[in-house]
Amino acid sequence: MKKKARVFILALLAIVGLTLFAIALTRANVGLSGPHTTRASSASLDKPLEAAIEFKLREARLATVKDAIELSLRMTGARLHFGLGHPTRLSFGADEREANCIEYAHLFARIFDMAAARSKLHARAYVVHSARAEVFEKVVPLPGLRDHDWVVIEDDTPGEKKQWFVDPAFEDAWLGWDLTHNVKGDVKGAR
Repeated sequence: MKKKARVFILALLAIVGLTLFAIALTRANVGLSGPHTTRASSASLDKPLEAAIEFKLREARLATVKDAIELSLRMTGARLHFGLGHPTRLSFGADEREANCIEYAHLFARIFDMAAARSKLHARAYVVHSARAEVFEKVVPLPGLRDHDWVVIEDDTPGEKKQWFVDPAFEDAWLGWDLTHNVKGDVKGAR
């Protein structure tokens, strides 16, 4: 009995390890090509959601842009789960709902901008639409996966001026949020 349990656990660990390896390999081979178009978030929040976000932001002690990114990712992930079986809506309520990359990007950018303003951070988020999304240099031939929306944060912190490439949909799918090595071409925030 113990031997069967041990074999089962080892097999399970091997499956989990191979799955994580496949995800990491795939994630490393995602490419986002331009043209990249940017715009401010168009997300609208209902009153209960806006109040809940404001409450969390009052509690938070955000000292850096990275702190604001991480809090905004958690708050976005708590409200959304990925799916493509619905029409895109940029109005958000307090209840969790299905969202595509467009909705993830707009909600994240709105929350980030609220966090940055409250914490007096010198940064602004913009939704980016990349015209071409590839995996292993091939466009995925499925509607909703040929292009991709994500967020660029223009960080104007004195002495730190930089761009952060953030994907809240990837983060929610455990693929990591940092797109620094996945974006091909220039991305300009709408300063």
